[in-house]
Amino acid sequence: MKPDWLDRKEYPFKSKYLQLEAGRMHYVDEGEGPPIVMIHGTPVWSFLYRNLIKILRKKYRCIAMDMIGFGLSDKPEGWSYKPRAHAANFEQLMEHLQLEDVTLLVHDFGAPIGFAYAIRHPEKVRSIVMLNSWTWSLSKHQSFSATSKYLVGPLGKFLHSKLNVSADTLIQDLFEDEEQLPEPIRQHYIKALGSPNDRVSTLACARELVGVTRWYDELWKERRKIQDIPTLILWGERDKLIHIEALQCWKKFFHESYVIPFENSGHFLQEESAEEIANYVSNFVQEEIKKRELVHHY
Repeated sequence: MKPDWLDRKEYPFKSKYLQLEAGRMHYVDEGEGPPIVMIHGTPVWSFLYRNLIKILRKKYRCIAMDMIGFGLSDKPEGWSYKPRAHAANFEQLMEHLQLEDVTLLVHDFGAPIGFAYAIRHPEKVRSIVMLNSWTWSLSKHQSFSATSKYLVGPLGKFLHSKLNVSADTLIQDLFEDEEQLPEPIRQHYIKALGSPNDRVSTLACARELVGVTRWYDELWKERRKIQDIPTLILWGERDKLIHIEALQCWKKFFHESYVIPFENSGHFLQEESAEEIANYVSNFVQEEIKKRELVHHY
């Protein structure tokens, strides 16, 4: 049952649910073809990918979940909301869908969630598309000092500072760069945070993003398993939440990466440049398919 605030013209997808121990996790599964799995960050939801899905589902199978606590998924009280728990939920969804040759499309906090899966199942992930994401233990020192409490840098500090503000203030500040964001669209992000009580649970996720260095460290130690996966990096250079230094780290991290900067865009490229992103993603996926076919041919 979709909530009454949801505009079905903006988000015209059939809702699907996977029952998890934590609650019902909502996702959409649209189109047919090579699978592209989209993972959102915090505190947004699959609505962020709606325009990408509308374009890409004509040639691809597009899957986008709402993490527990976000969007149309349940918002249970007392659940951990730790990144490790979100990653475990995502793995259950992938197991449920039984996908092969996946392109992971990650953004923001969705990157470590997606990479945790790719590290465990590198044979299932053929390519990665990354939009502005932070870098867990890819920080300059690559070690955990007192300052690594804010491993997520400006994004972590920002979310921490907003734990007690209203949902509309939070979304207003988050989408500060998106001056053209229409009010009805903004409301979809505000309303999806639920009641003030729900919000406490959702924003607990922001609180959990820091201080979980052990998990990030575990991912970092296994990094070699994903460094050779071909990766397309799309980066909004006006991002106030994630500094440009993170992009430099990612460029060094992946052995085969293609970087496309968006000079006049901020943190939410999906809202600003959906058509352009969809074209880049489609071309990249097609090129990777051709490359694999050539290798198999010879």
